Amino acid sequence: MEIFAKIAFFIAAGLVLLACNIWFATAIFQAVAGGDLVIAPVKVIGGTGNAAAEGETLARLIIARLHTREWELQQSQSSLKEEKQQARLEKQEAAAAAPDGVPHGVTAGILGTPKTAVLDAQLFEPTNIDVKVGGVDVGGLLPTIQRWFAQDRTLSFAVSWDGKSATVAGNIDALGLGKTKPLWMTIDEATEKSVADAIALALIHRRWAKDSPEFGELQDDEFANLVNSIGEIARINRRVITYKVAAKSDFERIFVMVGPLTDRMSGWNELTYFAASIAEGAENFERALALYRRVQPSKDAKFDAQSLTTKIAALEALVAKAAPDRDQLAMQKMKKHAADATRILNGLFGLDLATPDINLLANDYRNAYWDGEKINAPPQVQDIPDIVYHEATFPFIEKRWKYQYSGQEGAIVQSYTDVLTSLIKQKMQGQTAQAADWIIAPGAVSWVTGKNDPADVRPLKSLKAPGTAYDDPILGKDAQPDHFSKLVVLSSSATDDNGGVHINSGIPNRAFYQTAIQIGSEVAGKIWIDSLERFKPHLDMRTAAKIIYDTAVKSHGAESSEARAVKTGFGTVGLM
Repeated sequence: MEIFAKIAFFIAAGLVLLACNIWFATAIFQAVAGGDLVIAPVKVIGGTGNAAAEGETLARLIIARLHTREWELQQSQSSLKEEKQQARLEKQEAAAAAPDGVPHGVTAGILGTPKTAVLDAQLFEPTNIDVKVGGVDVGGLLPTIQRWFAQDRTLSFAVSWDGKSATVAGNIDALGLGKTKPLWMTIDEATEKSVADAIALALIHRRWAKDSPEFGELQDDEFANLVNSIGEIARINRRVITYKVAAKSDFERIFVMVGPLTDRMSGWNELTYFAASIAEGAENFERALALYRRVQPSKDAKFDAQSLTTKIAALEALVAKAAPDRDQLAMQKMKKHAADATRILNGLFGLDLATPDINLLANDYRNAYWDGEKINAPPQVQDIPDIVYHEATFPFIEKRWKYQYSGQEGAIVQSYTDVLTSLIKQKMQGQTAQAADWIIAPGAVSWVTGKNDPADVRPLKSLKAPGTAYDDPILGKDAQPDHFSKLVVLSSSATDDNGGVHINSGIPNRAFYQTAIQIGSEVAGKIWIDSLERFKPHLDMRTAAKIIYDTAVKSHGAESSEARAVKTGFGTVGLM
């Protein structure tokens, strides 16, 4: 019996000792390894001088900012999703009280409850990146041993300060994300706080990008704008709900950041819905309606189909109610643009043509054209006068030249419309050739792509540098050549731009710009206009260049600066 007691005692004592050893080994490992992931002290180049102290500070700031950002995103997203039900109830109450049946609850002001932006589905998932500072807790040998044990789980970063900007590079293989985008970014007006914040957001971005193709498509600055927009909208909503005040201008400001991203990521339904609610809060009802309609065909169970249908119907009623006033204002502004263009062109051509009529197209139509009798354009063109100027030039060209609108001949016609548009703009703004911007329709890229973003002022064409007007995810890169050797040869079908009439017009456009810079736009314009009467059908660019040069010689002499300027201009593009 005594022997069994001794065996039991030793077994129990052994188990206790084993447990103590396991606990002790685990404690040592945790102390050495520092957690699942560790951040090494950041290598700082060009800082204040104490690189070691700055490196440790940055490492701790990154961790603090990482945890703060994760918490903020969780809180903001929860807030936006919870406010969805309250917003719906308030709109239903306002709609029931509206005497005309129009749900005024979707607008801001005394007619209804101020609008908030909401999320109707999960946009961000929890991140929970468990990371601690490694190699900085104590001095002596332990930090070296700690880094050695944890090197496969260490995130390391380097920051190079250059005046007010900083370049950040990092090894983030320890996140275990496979072929993820390397960390390399430049931060303007950099501080320790902004650098830590940028790195924290980059870590969150890459963690989500592993499982989400949408996040994988975002650039670091786009991701940062999206995250900041989520937090900002949540704060705006709280202010609206608490104080019942309108926040239209705040929503407009946020939509400028979110709208273009939404169009680029048009298949991301959660983002589209969120952007639509921001547009609604900004009282940009047409834009909100278009975005909600984009989501509607989705079979995604995350969205309440009945609620979405009701929302779309309400916005359709608001848009229809506002359409007459909107169209009348647009017509007034476009008629003024057409009258200005006609007045200036009559002076340039020595004619007395009437201002052309304008036919308003559907609001979502993404083009404008001259049909031989009138200008056809949607209301958005009211804020892009170059479009109206451009179409108003056709009757003047037709008065002097019976052309065929295809191939090189059509490209010459298009070039004349661009040249005359530039002359109108310069007259309207009192500019010289040197002061002019030499672009056509700033802001038109945003209109054509359906963004309607007032902050996007990219033009459709550049006479100074054809091929550089825009580079857009939807439209692609400006395809205009700047030299005859790059002439784009296409079929004469409408689907091929009638043989490249819009594309190849960049070649004579640049020739005119080079000429005008030397002798002034007014003199160059007169030479171009006087040449029209000498143009015949089936005209190619070389023949047109020769006729324009001969006109300059006839008007000013072969040795004149005007003739030399024309020759130089066409020589620049390989036509002389």
